[in-house]
Amino acid sequence: MLMSTKVGARIALPGGARIALFGGTFDPLHMGHIELIQNVYDELLPDRFIVIPSGCSYMKESMGREITPAPHRLKMLEAGFAGLDLPIEISSVEIGREGPSYSIDTVKYFISEMQSGAILPGDIYFLCGSDVLFGIDKWHRADELLGMIILTVIPRGTDDISEIHRRKAYLEEKFAARIIISNFRGRDISSSYIRDDILGCGELIPAGTYEYIIKNHLYGL
Repeated sequence: MLMSTKVGARIALPGGARIALFGGTFDPLHMGHIELIQNVYDELLPDRFIVIPSGCSYMKESMGREITPAPHRLKMLEAGFAGLDLPIEISSVEIGREGPSYSIDTVKYFISEMQSGAILPGDIYFLCGSDVLFGIDKWHRADELLGMIILTVIPRGTDDISEIHRRKAYLEEKFAARIIISNFRGRDISSSYIRDDILGCGELIPAGTYEYIIKNHLYGL
């Protein structure tokens, strides 16, 4: 398995490389994330699949939620992916960024990184849950962001798919956005529920991540 916590790690790829970007707080990494990665990787078959833990999550912090320090979240990802037989990279690009971290800057970073290595960027699949689909037009420089990515929406099993398609059509018309709806249906796993009951939610957390949490007495342990 290929992983990197070093900003700027590069892989030799052919021109027009397809990359999938999957960002989040991962506080903590759980089996819903693992299942999503495995299934969407098989669906997209990207040249690079890059998991990006957030640094300063301005949206969540503005709501008053305290986020586990980034170094711990990074280590939890590394530990949880240890047994995953896929060429996944972990990028610390947002962790190393001062101040609020915006998705537009992250996408531009990877485009620039690939170009500097004489690699022609191809499609950029920006993975997100259905909740993002209904709020992304409020994001920082949303029109520019939507012009650079293929928004790849992963619904949860309880989502109203017809409402998702209506929202998709709206964004496509307003922003000329490129949006695809994954065939995979994620489980409705609440990170906040896991944080509140770590000992009772061991089956929802990858083994390596769970061991790291216990060893480092995270989430009030």
